[in-house]
Amino acid sequence: MLTSKLMENHLVLIDIVPRMSQLLNNTKPLQTRISEPTVPPPYLESAYHWLAKALDELIGFVDRDENSSVSELTENDYNWVDAILQELICSISDNKNHSLDPLMEFVIRLIVNYEDKYVPKLTEMFPELAKKASVEVLNKNSKPPRYASELSDDELAAHAFFSIGCLLWEGGKAEKALSAYDTAIRLQPDYAEVYNNRGNIKNGLGYSDDALDDYDDAICFNPNFAEVYSNRGSTKFHLGKQAEALTDLNDAIQIKPDYAEAYANRAEAKISLGNIDEAKLDFKIAFKLAKQHGQVDFKAYIEKRLQEFIN
Repeated sequence: MLTSKLMENHLVLIDIVPRMSQLLNNTKPLQTRISEPTVPPPYLESAYHWLAKALDELIGFVDRDENSSVSELTENDYNWVDAILQELICSISDNKNHSLDPLMEFVIRLIVNYEDKYVPKLTEMFPELAKKASVEVLNKNSKPPRYASELSDDELAAHAFFSIGCLLWEGGKAEKALSAYDTAIRLQPDYAEVYNNRGNIKNGLGYSDDALDDYDDAICFNPNFAEVYSNRGSTKFHLGKQAEALTDLNDAIQIKPDYAEAYANRAEAKISLGNIDEAKLDFKIAFKLAKQHGQVDFKAYIEKRLQEFIN
């Protein structure tokens, strides 16, 4: 069921959903969702409470470095981070499509870095084992593990905080989500997707002008970001800046011609300006695209809006 909170004139905002497969491969399309805390939330309240607590601990860990960077784990940190990993393993296992997979990748990186430096390997404790290992076995096991990537520790941490913020917002924890997004941006100041999502939360809290600043930053770092053009256009229309809003919505569609939500937003904007025939055409295009993309709930919403004009 479409549970999104619509802005005035039924315009919608779109969040970017973090997935490691997309974050590590920019050729893959962004995964999105309508920006609104789910009602009811998809997980138990205790799960969000645990995640909020883990967020506070992780922010404290990052803030220990005066440059807001990722530092080495201490022995006490190691035990705490290992406990987070065990919870994540129980919760998401190897589900690469889970929103918290970037957090698992980051936690694994921290643990591996610590163990590589401080935990002796069996071959160091028992040199005879190293002598028995064949070249074939060594080569077989030399493939980089699933968490290995070209990302720096700070970049991987930024993705982790992004994923935490996304899930906390989905669970209705707006202030905590903002803290997660703020930390992600401190770690990676050019992270356009985080600016987009943070702008959506600020919109949800009623700070539309601040949201526009975040959308502007997102476009500065990624001028071809169709979703943020649509979000900025929707916000400008809400603020009475109709001409600028239509320019942004047109840009979103030009960048991403199969963007159903942008067509629907432009239709709503045109309705408010009295351009009913043009609005119906945009709705029909949005309906066709939503059907092609398998967006069942969104297609139903557009169909309802079209019926309102027919009746």
